[in-house]
Amino acid sequence: MKTTLSGKERGALKSVLKTRPTDLKLGRKGITENFINEAKLIISKDKMIKVSLGGNKDARSLASKELALALEAELISSVGKVSSFYSLAEDE
Repeated sequence: MKTTLSGKERGALKSVLKTRPTDLKLGRKGITENFINEAKLIISKDKMIKVSLGGNKDARSLASKELALALEAELISSVGKVSSFYSLAEDE
């Protein structure tokens, strides 16, 4: 299983994710079990997900790290209130 992405792979993913619409928006309740389940469903289909986060910069940074761990995915980019993730898990 691959654990990190190369610079070229990361750049290619950033360009794809830049034009992709936001898949999920984090609500008032924050990162709930239902939110994580929905995110896992999306990432299992596409291997990537784009999430709109709320709150201040520190809260968004913390939420991005928490989501990366919960989804077992790598944070590709975080621009403003939007973070993008890519799953490194092998296809089964």
